Amino acid sequence: MKTRWAHVAVLGFLGAAGCSSTASSASATSPSAPDRGPGRSGPDASGPGMLSDGCPTNSGFPGDDLCLAPPAPDKGFQLHYGPSDYADPANVAPYVLAPNDETVDCDYMKTPNSKDTYVSGYEFYMRQGSHHVIANVNPTAQADGFGTCQTNDMTPGLLGGSQTPKVDELEDPAPENQGLAVHLPANSQAVINFHVINTAVTPILREAWLNYFYIDASQVKGIRGNVFLTGGLGFSITPGTSQTYTYSCSPDRPVRVLSLAAHMHAHATRLSAWKVSANQPSLVYEAFDWAEPASLHYDSVHTNAPPNRATRTAGGSSGPILVEPGDTLQWECAVDNTSDEVLTFRNEVYTGEMCILTGVEVPADDPMQPYDFTCSRD
Repeated sequence: MKTRWAHVAVLGFLGAAGCSSTASSASATSPSAPDRGPGRSGPDASGPGMLSDGCPTNSGFPGDDLCLAPPAPDKGFQLHYGPSDYADPANVAPYVLAPNDETVDCDYMKTPNSKDTYVSGYEFYMRQGSHHVIANVNPTAQADGFGTCQTNDMTPGLLGGSQTPKVDELEDPAPENQGLAVHLPANSQAVINFHVINTAVTPILREAWLNYFYIDASQVKGIRGNVFLTGGLGFSITPGTSQTYTYSCSPDRPVRVLSLAAHMHAHATRLSAWKVSANQPSLVYEAFDWAEPASLHYDSVHTNAPPNRATRTAGGSSGPILVEPGDTLQWECAVDNTSDEVLTFRNEVYTGEMCILTGVEVPADDPMQPYDFTCSRD
């Protein structure tokens, strides 16, 4: 049940505690091989414990091997959703999810950068059962720890998001994308919105590690923004209904789309997207797997295979995509409600449905002036 939402894409760009180290504003560029903190050492224990880098050993849950060690403090920082002490049952218990359970909640924390800085490269790793993670920054401080998710916590985040269990975007290979980053104010109020589904027969641990890498301000050439086009807010899909729902939006500024990905739920069988210019549609993206939708990049380096509906193979166009204010991105979801419940727009993947096109863009008119291409449709 894992998917993506990335290139920092998706749900935004680039999350605090737990494995993180305090870091100051750094001058390092995003490394192609991450510079980790001190090497691992720790107990060779038969029971649960923690290595010196904060990673678990013998936690008793699947996915210990997915732990990310945090960056070296002068290279970046880590945001962590999960236990801080794997040997303490009381510390672990809030993160345990029983079989057949599904949760969405928000964990609030401060970013450790003591000065305003820029972040560019990133890594997101999540344990089994993760459906999405969104990392956002809120304008006002909140108490650390779990809290009720607010509206801003469920939209594209400044610090990004993903459905893919492992995202490694340490360096963008496209020359036109060098120097793209996100500005992060000092000690920002961060929040991690985490959606986990346990379809296993044993309990799982809800846990995610999000690493961010600094880039020197002198090397920043543009500010990444989100593509987050939401369809289906008014969904009321009756049982036995099979229908295609179509939406479209135009940006207020010219944007260069860097990546696109679908976000849909279990009864959606396809999401397709077109760039429409002068009333001429051009297919740019198509995906069929709700649990692991394809994430495609659009630049001078990546080549995307064309989609194939007969084989239900995802694909899209290749090369840069420029969307002007007079153009639209049109997207549609085919939904087959085989359940015995009315599907509405909500997080539950088997009883709710969504039709969202996510991605990353950079303004084409002034790359240093941030802009998010977002809209909502019923």
